[in-house]
Amino acid sequence: MYFRIIYGNNIRMNKFAERLTETMRAINITKAELARRVGISEDMVYDYCKGRGNPSLDILILICNELDETSDYLIGRTNS
Repeated sequence: MYFRIIYGNNIRMNKFAERLTETMRAINITKAELARRVGISEDMVYDYCKGRGNPSLDILILICNELDETSDYLIGRTNS
């Protein structure tokens, strides 16, 4: 069995990765399309979806606007 130890803000960023991926899937938007709309590289979106990077506040706001979702939901502070 594989266990992953998570400390501090990584808990929220892993929730962000999970919810970003779920939200993109739900509205049928690709990583390439989100990257184009937000003005970042597809690799950055890929990293966010894998929990390997943290978006800046400016990028987070742009992602939320494109996905029509709140930052509180995406980072795991709320469930709706």
